[in-house]
Amino acid sequence: MPEVHEVHIDAALTNLSVAYRNPAFIADDLAPVVPVRKQSDRYFVLDPDREAFRSSDDRRAPGAEAHEVGFALSSESYYCEDHALASVIPDEERENADPVIQPNIDRTEFLRVKIDLNKELELAGLLTDPTLITQNETLADETQWSDPDSDPLAAVEAAKATVMAAVQALPNVLVLPYPVYAQLRLHPKVVERVVHGSVGAVNADLLAQIFDVERVLVARAFRNTAAPGQPPEMSYVWGNDALLAYVPARPALKQVALAYTFAWTGAPGALSGHRVELWREEKRKADVVRVQRYYDQRVIAPDAAFLWKEAVA
Repeated sequence: MPEVHEVHIDAALTNLSVAYRNPAFIADDLAPVVPVRKQSDRYFVLDPDREAFRSSDDRRAPGAEAHEVGFALSSESYYCEDHALASVIPDEERENADPVIQPNIDRTEFLRVKIDLNKELELAGLLTDPTLITQNETLADETQWSDPDSDPLAAVEAAKATVMAAVQALPNVLVLPYPVYAQLRLHPKVVERVVHGSVGAVNADLLAQIFDVERVLVARAFRNTAAPGQPPEMSYVWGNDALLAYVPARPALKQVALAYTFAWTGAPGALSGHRVELWREEKRKADVVRVQRYYDQRVIAPDAAFLWKEAVA
């Protein structure tokens, strides 16, 4: 391992790590990033008793004090763990690279993808857990959206009503893993909503219009579950479950939201919770790149979502 003075925080690679985005991952869209100055702290959940929706007497007699009202706050804690991976760049590889900085860029993007894969797996595990997202339904046979006799449009509308009743916010994001998306865009009840019936035109944007949500997120991320050295065994991170959720346009702690990602910005050299370090290991005739992300993904309001297990066969 290098001495502390030999480790260099690379600002350019840190900026690259922040800017790089793999479109297959949706975790940061579903659990928006909230920058925090402290690695660990408490956050407040606003008005769990829904006092804002209770009618209060606001009539004031001359000279009298106004009736005072307030709301309760419940609190939870977050802790932004350090998620870090490193990779070696042998001198031989750098000598054959054009430009010579390209291996640094390649390793930074590679490590960022691997860290983000773990982040995606963690959030998918939380949000497809029926013991956490208790507003859920397991589909089977003719109710699955792969069955032409099913009614996904009615199912989504019913789920909207359920979420609205629970959190008084209209769910605005529909999450479709690619296997669900691929079959839903061909569903007869979806196709008949399309003017001129062009199946090829049914994309995520059009599905958002058909289901009357702001966004349809198509989860395309894969994972390899095979042990190292074995043939790859690929599967979709989000499986074949679907999720309807309320995600605020601007993350703010004192409002309803399904989930947030707390990102610690106070770490030395960190930018938006990211840090990339570079050092030389002369004995190995190699450079080493280390990518770090400090974050904690928290489910804030599980009732702000509805989950369909086994949405397609």
